[in-house]
Parts: sequence; structure tokens; C-alpha cells
Amino acid sequence: MIAEETKGFSPMYSPWFGKSVVLLIAIRQCRVPVPCSIVGESVVNVRIRTNAGWEMDLRKEMILAVEESAVASDSRLN
Repeated sequence: MIAEETKGFSPMYSPWFGKSVVLLIAIRQCRVPVPCSIVGESVVNVRIRTNAGWEMDLRKEMILAVEESAVASDSRLN
């Protein structure tokens, strides 16, 4: 049954792999911006690495938005 569920799996977060991004996460009634980089993706989770060096899996249903970090763009200019 698991193999059938992964047949149609299309990675939607792969364009952001390895880039500095800010995820807007829904936790209960709050929206929390999380600066991180996306390092992997499964059918239901996205693996992120925070700026403090921690890695964790987030449920895709918690992610409201993804935006490339402007701070990372500015630091490449210097």
C-alpha cells in the first residue's frame, strides 16, 4: 500500500533544496516564520536545517508559504 501512495509523488520543494529560505509555519492559531534551508522531502514531510544547525522534519500541511531569504542574497553581494 505504501508503494502505491508514492507512485504519484512529485517533489514540490526541490527547487529550494540547499537555498536559504523562510518558511511560514502554522502552529495552532499562530503563523511563525522559520529561517532555514530545505535539505530533503518525503511524501508527507519536508526536512529542514535551521540556522542553529538543527535538522527536523516538518509536516507539509503545516507549511503555508516558502520564500527565498533576502538576507542570503544580500550576503552574496558583499
